[in-house]
Amino acid sequence: MDLLTLESLPVELQNLIVHRDLAAGETLFRQGDLALSFFIVETGRVKLVRYTSGDKEVTLQIAGDGDGVAEIALFSETYLCTAVAQVNSRVIVYPKELLLSAIRKNPDLAEDFMAMLVRKIQDLKIRVELRDIRAAHERLLRYLRYQTQSGEQTVVNFDRPLKDIAADLGLTPETLSRALTRLERDGMITRTRLQITLQNSPAA
Repeated sequence: MDLLTLESLPVELQNLIVHRDLAAGETLFRQGDLALSFFIVETGRVKLVRYTSGDKEVTLQIAGDGDGVAEIALFSETYLCTAVAQVNSRVIVYPKELLLSAIRKNPDLAEDFMAMLVRKIQDLKIRVELRDIRAAHERLLRYLRYQTQSGEQTVVNFDRPLKDIAADLGLTPETLSRALTRLERDGMITRTRLQITLQNSPAA
């Protein structure tokens, strides 16, 4: 059973699942709204941000194709962050109560949901690890190595603006630009506008 393979889901859940199209910049839900649904990004990119005291914006996640959005909604009365489409996007909308009921009744669906949560936790651990690296160029290099998931892959393709990647890394766009320049100068990478090639082993 797979959340993305709608035909495999219980019929009563299938019948109430809908798709929602979002224009770039459109809000999916706002921090504090009633949590009524869970979402998966089918296509596009959705940014999750939380606003702290003083209206400081903290980026929590950039969700791409196949990524879940607002899992916390299943166990919370309200959404704890705001979700905004960065580009034209399409999301699958799962009604909260029906999804919870289906998870309780179907071990395969529960396992699929848990696997998605584990992947998200692993991504969070990587982000925390990266933020502990003080030197910007070293932090960026580690990030690039994480993006090359196998020992043979050396190319990282960026499908979103560098300012968003900078936010992921806890860097300003200017600092990220300087880090890229340093890595290129040191012979660690070669790059075009949206593609970076690592010149040393990504497994290091």
